[in-house]
Amino acid sequence: MSVDQLLILGLLICLLVLFAMDRFRIELVACAGLAAGVLLGLVPFDRAFSGLANPAVITVLEILLIVQVLQTSRLFDGVGSFLSRHFRTRGSIILAVCATGAALSMVMNNIGAFSLMLPVVFSLSRRMHLDQRLLVMPLAFATLIGGMGTVVGTPPNLVVSQALESATGTGFAFLDFLPTGLAIAAAGLLVVGWWAPRKLGGYSDIDGEEDSCIGQMVATEVFVPLASKGGATPETIEAMTGGPISSVERQGRRLFPLRSDTPLLADDRILLVADGTLLGEAFAEGQLIPARSRLVGQAGAAVADVIKAQAVVLPYSVLQGSVIGNISEFPEQSVRVIGVSTQSLRLEGGLDEFRLSVGDILHLEGEGRAVHDAITNTGLVEVATNGTSFATFQRSIPALVFFIGGLLAAAFGGIPPEIAYGLVLVCYLLTGALDLREALSRLNWPIILLLVAMLPLGGAVESTGAATALAHGLLGLLPGSSAALLAFFMLGLAVLITPFVNNATTAVLLAPLAIELSRTADVPPSLLLMAVAIGASCDFLTPFGHHNNTLAYALGPYRFREFFLVGWPITLTTILVGGIVSLAVWG
Repeated sequence: MSVDQLLILGLLICLLVLFAMDRFRIELVACAGLAAGVLLGLVPFDRAFSGLANPAVITVLEILLIVQVLQTSRLFDGVGSFLSRHFRTRGSIILAVCATGAALSMVMNNIGAFSLMLPVVFSLSRRMHLDQRLLVMPLAFATLIGGMGTVVGTPPNLVVSQALESATGTGFAFLDFLPTGLAIAAAGLLVVGWWAPRKLGGYSDIDGEEDSCIGQMVATEVFVPLASKGGATPETIEAMTGGPISSVERQGRRLFPLRSDTPLLADDRILLVADGTLLGEAFAEGQLIPARSRLVGQAGAAVADVIKAQAVVLPYSVLQGSVIGNISEFPEQSVRVIGVSTQSLRLEGGLDEFRLSVGDILHLEGEGRAVHDAITNTGLVEVATNGTSFATFQRSIPALVFFIGGLLAAAFGGIPPEIAYGLVLVCYLLTGALDLREALSRLNWPIILLLVAMLPLGGAVESTGAATALAHGLLGLLPGSSAALLAFFMLGLAVLITPFVNNATTAVLLAPLAIELSRTADVPPSLLLMAVAIGASCDFLTPFGHHNNTLAYALGPYRFREFFLVGWPITLTTILVGGIVSLAVWG
């Protein structure tokens, strides 16, 4: 192998290791890799920013903007009530939620489909007294499965389509992924609906059964009422709320040491992590007083427009990593954070010192429109509210009509997806449904920058001849060069890499190898690229292989091993069904 071939392979191996370590931001690693590729002469200067004009990047950006409009339009507010009326068993509800999520994921970014369905999941959990663990992980997996069905369903499909176009002059059409996607979805969703409840909880009719919903743990600050002065202790409050007290602040100083029998006074500010149901009962019965709520001690007329809402921190939210006390958007709009649901049961200091992470649920209070604007402007997803929604429902129908029009134009009108979805965005801008400046500030820039940086490096694998050298080497090691063997080999290779590396990166790195293997072994490139796309989207084994899994891991909450326990049969099913159908259609 030449020096350039060794350098590009070494660089990509280093990037894969850094991605798998998950200690650095993925876009920073990718941009650093691109800079190294340019400095080493592996990527020509005039190709360094070619990813910015790549149709795959443009299409992903457009879909993310469209999803923002659909999220704020409240189109799915009635889905939860519809499903609760027509499905009465856990299995049927799981299948219905997963099928809906998979269908959405076929026509938009899969994390967008997941976030659109989160309010439905929380609504069903409350309506049906159903543990949300039975819905969140299956939904995350379903959106990954559904994304395999069309060219825009997930970034790997766009990447391999561009690779096929570069190699043959014609990429995959919008619906070319549908045969394999539908087969995988049919088999995969059945496995999810049957297998997941057996590993995550019970499986029986909801009617007449005991409430199985696990209370949501909420970190908040409370006071004890005057009547409890001298009588309340950490032990009694923890027994009352089902969670630990983290700290007690008295006259501006933290109370230390804090023993189980320490008397608590009426003006003590108590930070605790409590069961949400038990905490609500304690508030209702006057046993505790919420310390951060403006509803306490005020006349009803003065707070008639004040609502409470819950909103989830997404992977691309601007609040990820922020300290609650430093969030300027909420005080500016008179919105208060009255609590946060989190996996972290150990809190230091007050609630204002808590640092947010993906999956944390903020409990907000304020005037209805202000709460909605704060949620929208910070990239959160509202999952529950006890007041009037101030979302732009009047724009919901036009937004949906424009989106369906663009979808049909891309699927049946022969219009490239980047053009069809671009026209949808133009309609949104003309009708005022999209504020471009605000939308760009809330965009999922990490995935955009990742694609922009990795696409030129993927091109360097081919231009340096590294892909050709690898293809010849692999053919010498494999026991044959049949289409079936190479298809399952590429699919399996992608499956091994993608749980530890972003799926788009997996597709970018393996697409040149698939093309060279097809040329060397005289196998259709569409077959091997389809195998790469399927394998790259097979992120069912770890909680960090995909943003949806990361978010589900926090929301469940789940143990790390539960992803493997639930995901391995889905992975096996996807490999077998996807490989066989791909051979039948493209072999």
